[in-house]
Amino acid sequence: MSAKHYRQTTLKCRFLLSAAIVIIFLSPAIFFANESADTDSVQYNRADADTIKILTRQILSIKDFAPRKTFQQWLIEKLTKWDLPKLEFSHGWVAVVCWIILIWCILTLIAIFIHFIYTITLLIRPAAVSSDAGRNISSKSVKITSFTELYKMAQEFAGNGAFREAVSTISAALLYWLDSVNIVSFHESKTNGDYIREYPSDYTGRDAFRKFICISEQNIYGSLRSDNQTYNQMNSLMEHIQNCVARQTKE
Repeated sequence: MSAKHYRQTTLKCRFLLSAAIVIIFLSPAIFFANESADTDSVQYNRADADTIKILTRQILSIKDFAPRKTFQQWLIEKLTKWDLPKLEFSHGWVAVVCWIILIWCILTLIAIFIHFIYTITLLIRPAAVSSDAGRNISSKSVKITSFTELYKMAQEFAGNGAFREAVSTISAALLYWLDSVNIVSFHESKTNGDYIREYPSDYTGRDAFRKFICISEQNIYGSLRSDNQTYNQMNSLMEHIQNCVARQTKE
């Protein structure tokens, strides 16, 4: 046997001996590691869903870990836990209540429909105060000839407590007077908006005239109550408008 072959054989024997020694020393460590893994897997098995829910509720019941509820969540929780009183009605009472609710709904729909029709008629009907006053100021047919006659008639209505008719008449009287001084052109087909637009913008009584027309419309077509105070206010506005027009006409 040559020296070279001897050396190779010696190296192989040393390598095998070293591998055997390493395996012998590592075998206990591998065994104990497997035992520990088995022990851990047995100790930490996953709990069932009910146990998880119970533990979660216990944790959330602690003040430091409890989540903050919104007002909506709090209200829903209170309503779901609210035990309503159990009212026992006979079949006859249930039928009566159902009929009452049904009749109430029908009456409500009728009222809404009537109000809708009333609103449409207000929009369609011309808002000319003078037209109503010119055609039928009182219960009898009257032929209007001058501002003086209309104003006297308005005073008589106010004296008799018929303030709604007085307001309508004094409105027509002012329009007749403005027509006589060539400020507006009176016609039954015109609306109050037409008269306001026709009133000259360079006259100082324009704002008072607009207020006069607004009060007249609210009394005749709106919900404003016609009384002595309203009539006196319109009378004062009419005198102010006449004074403004008279001053600027002289100038």
